[in-house]
Amino acid sequence: MKLSINHYRLSTKKGFTLVELLVSITIFALAGVAVYTVLANGIAAWRRGNNDKIHLSKIRLLTESMAKDLRNTFKISGIPFEGSEDSISFPVLILAEPDSSLDDNEIHRQVGQVVYFYDKKAMKKSEKSFSKAYGQEVKVGEGKILFEHIDKLEFSYCYLDNATGNYKWKDDWKKEEQDSIPIAVKVGMIFEKEIGLEDFERTIFIPIGTGEQMKELGSRVEEAETE
Repeated sequence: MKLSINHYRLSTKKGFTLVELLVSITIFALAGVAVYTVLANGIAAWRRGNNDKIHLSKIRLLTESMAKDLRNTFKISGIPFEGSEDSISFPVLILAEPDSSLDDNEIHRQVGQVVYFYDKKAMKKSEKSFSKAYGQEVKVGEGKILFEHIDKLEFSYCYLDNATGNYKWKDDWKKEEQDSIPIAVKVGMIFEKEIGLEDFERTIFIPIGTGEQMKELGSRVEEAETE
């Protein structure tokens, strides 16, 4: 009799049905997917923000290096200051090639030419010694990559308009028109959408720049913005 009663009690205990198990598994699965989605989106946003900071840091460093070169440029025969919409070249002191005859660790510099230019979605830089650059036309070729993922690189140059006496901007700087150095150079960059950076622009003032035109040149169109 006791055995039959215990068997009855065991047989009447309720458990989970198959439907309840399936519902429970589905709820846990949905909750897991939701948590994973939130975490994945958070990690992706953090990575994008971190990449943006890295890219902006690189852009600031390269434009600061360019600004340093421009502020230290000078006039010298045979290496004029020239520029187009997507390249700029000018004389500056560059690192001299190592000389094995010198038994010291000092850094030596020499007069040379530096060129910043746009090529294959990247800003590049090249340097030439005075002997290689003297009297030669600027040829954009191989150079060190400074930053990639650029859709458009633009240089513009601030000059003094003879006709109006106002400072204006133009998109080139030809030695035939300006036997001088511009007052300022504006650098603009438009980046590829994939990296998610906003357009960048910086104006670099040149201490010795006068921006004077040849006397026979007339007025230009775009007036310089007052900073």
